[in-house]
Amino acid sequence: MYKSISIFFIFSLIAAWNAEARDFNGLLDTVLGNNMALSSSQASNENELLQLKSENNLADPEVEVEHLWGRHDAKNKFNISVSQSFDWPGTYAARSKAINFGSQAIESLNRSNYLDKKLEIKLLFIDIINTRKKLALLHERDKQTDSLIAICRTGVENGEQSILTLNKLEITKIRFKNSLVNLENQYTALKTSLIQMNGGLDCEEILAHLDEYPDEMILSVDEYENQILEKDPMKRYSALMVQSQLQNVKAEKLKRFPGISLGYVHAREDGEIFNGISAGISLPVFSTRHKIKAAEALQRSLKYDEATQAISQRTSMMASRDKALALYKEYKALDAILKNGNNQALLKKSLDNGIITAQEYLNEMSYFLDAWQDLLDAQYNYHLEAAVLNKYMLLDE
Repeated sequence: MYKSISIFFIFSLIAAWNAEARDFNGLLDTVLGNNMALSSSQASNENELLQLKSENNLADPEVEVEHLWGRHDAKNKFNISVSQSFDWPGTYAARSKAINFGSQAIESLNRSNYLDKKLEIKLLFIDIINTRKKLALLHERDKQTDSLIAICRTGVENGEQSILTLNKLEITKIRFKNSLVNLENQYTALKTSLIQMNGGLDCEEILAHLDEYPDEMILSVDEYENQILEKDPMKRYSALMVQSQLQNVKAEKLKRFPGISLGYVHAREDGEIFNGISAGISLPVFSTRHKIKAAEALQRSLKYDEATQAISQRTSMMASRDKALALYKEYKALDAILKNGNNQALLKKSLDNGIITAQEYLNEMSYFLDAWQDLLDAQYNYHLEAAVLNKYMLLDE
């Protein structure tokens, strides 16, 4: 009585979704290599490093020329001197150590920016894959609705179906179309974001490979804590900045002692030539006021930041891990049920035998297809959480 409505799309989607995930590393590296924001941040950090190194330069040498003339028969006098000033011994060594720690800290900051950008690109890939899976499911639901409408229209013409059922199916069709348009707009926005991430270059080749999620594993709490301790660039950055500031405090304390100035003097007077040396000291009465306390306050602040960051990282990791495990269980439970096609087959048989109407079939199928949507959502959210949890593995890839 009714035309056959294929539900093989469910099995084909299962096969596609459970296929082995493609290698993300090459795709991530391609986009990362073209990313201008990462290049800009690295250049900015390089500038900061050079500025840091310039703080330990010697003061510029001073050259002074004097030409003095006297009254009446007094002869002119000519002097020239060159001098160089120095901070108190030990100041340069302390600043040099501070710069060395600061340089290592900036390297860690570059590594952190690299990790953050790579994770951002990976999360964008996951968004794209999720949207493509949803589009595939929604397109299939739309096709099913078209088939049901055709069957129902024939039934109306033969007096076997009511016009009311046909109208309901037409309304359902409109809703599916609206959902498709919204989802396609979302997909277009994601593609635009990928092009921007890729330095404005075409991304069709990359998109062609974004059909499956990457493989992810949830590790033990101890393993994640070890990753934070051993691999987290910002943890290393914070520790190095504390050490750098410790040396800056030492340098500021040494600057309380007088600076030294040494020079050479050449003079000519009444036909006589004089050569000699000059020496002097600077008295840091005003220039160091409050600087030591400011440096010590900054050091304490950095230590507090380091401790706060450690607590935040651990609590965030624990919460994210618990959420990922819950999502994984939900995803696997739905996956196990929906892989069994008995429900859809029974509905199909009931429709073919006239036991249920087209509208009843659509209502029941909508229930199971909504469950597929729940599966996709759980799968997507799981991979988002797992990607953040396993972000330090991106440094090894």
